[in-house]
This record gives sequence, C-alpha cells and structure tokens, in this order.
Amino acid sequence: MKDRVIGAILVVAYALLLLKSQGLIYFILVLTLGLEIIGELLEITGLSEHRLIPYTVFSLSAVLFYNMHTKVFLIPMILLSLFFYFIVMEKKEPERFFPFSLFFIYVFIGIASITLFNKKLLLLLVSIVWAVDTLAYFTGMFFGKHKLAPSLSPKKTVEGAIGGSIGGTIVATFVAVKLNIVYPEIKTFIFIFFLTVVSQIGDLLESYIKRIFGVKDSGNIIPGHGGVFDRLDSSIAVAPFLLLLLPNSSLLF
Repeated sequence: MKDRVIGAILVVAYALLLLKSQGLIYFILVLTLGLEIIGELLEITGLSEHRLIPYTVFSLSAVLFYNMHTKVFLIPMILLSLFFYFIVMEKKEPERFFPFSLFFIYVFIGIASITLFNKKLLLLLVSIVWAVDTLAYFTGMFFGKHKLAPSLSPKKTVEGAIGGSIGGTIVATFVAVKLNIVYPEIKTFIFIFFLTVVSQIGDLLESYIKRIFGVKDSGNIIPGHGGVFDRLDSSIAVAPFLLLLLPNSSLLF
C-alpha cells in the first residue's frame, strides 16, 4: 500500500508538471515518457540489447514532427523510421522484432499527438481516461458478470466496459463543454463515446503484448503501479483520435 501511495503521488506530480509546462519543456517531458515506454517495450519483447537505434529513431522522428507543427508529415516519418529499422536492426528474432515494431509505431503516433496538445486538450484526455477507468472498475465490481476478454484481462467485464463508456462519456462531455472545447451537441456525445471505447481498446492492446511475452507489468519505474506504459496505454490510444477528429482544431498549438 505504501508503494502504491508513493507511486500515485509521483504520477500526479508529473501530470501537474505537464499541465504547468509549455513549449520545449512540455515537449521534453512528453518525449521522456515516450522513451521510457519504448524501453519497456524492448524489455517486454526481449530486445533490450537494441536500445540505441529505437531511442534514436523515436527521438529524431518526434523532434521533426514537433518542429513541423503539422500532422501531414506523420505517415512519411513513420515509414522512414520503419525502413531504417529493417535496414539497421538485427532480424534474428522476427517473432520478437515484428510485434515490437508495430507497437513502436503505435506508441510514436500517440506520443507525437500528445506533444501537440495544449492544456485544455491534455485535461480532456486525462478526464476521458480517468473517468473510463474509474467507472469501468466500479461498474464491473458491483454488476460485472460476463468476462470481456478473459485471455487478456481476466478482471474486465462487459458490464464494466459498458459502464465505463457511458459514464466516461457523461463526465468527459461535461469537462469538454466546461473547457469550451466543444458544444453540447449529439455529435459531441457520439465523438466522446467513441473515444471512451478507444480508451478501453488501448488498455487491452497493452495487455495483449504483455500476454504474448508472459509479462505482468510493463515495468517497475512507478512504485506499486508498474511501468509508464501501464499508466498511459489508454492515453496513447485516445490521443491521435482526439487530435484528428476534434471538431475545433483551433485549440491546437
């Protein structure tokens, strides 16, 4: 319990630091999270001896993406990164390298998207993920009877997922309207409901790669809470959609 409390304090402190920072400092803080997740993926897949190239490719791609201030160049950068990977990295274990590469792209897209968020979008992202996780947990605890994905996450239930999405939609819509990000329209509810579903899919995706390689937690950097990927799995999944589909794009940097 003591470790979990300490870990929670560290997570909240870092989140507040993100909300207070801006510009280059904000970018560095987000990039640091991304690099830690890449390191955790390397450990999970048994490729930890290949840290230099993934770190370099991830950092350079993120810097270029951030400086361009546009999503147009995202796909070319990802393709170039992949090409660089296949040329340089050893491919003795494709069963490990292939899933790592897919999740590398997945994490890069999420982290790169978050680097373009302002405080309002960051608050909305946090509110979506927090509301879905919290309400799914309590709904599942009291009403859960049917397993959602027992092979990936035995404790998750269909009822919990439904409660998380419905409750998360209500909470996140309220936050979005209060922050003047969107108007209280039907399309807003539909959009945010979609994001709550994506949030839960992101959680399951992380569980999937951990299940493949027989790992319980993505890391142990956060006392009592596992790794950074364990905490940001849903945020990484939601961020690109929030960035691309948000009706009011004027809020972006």
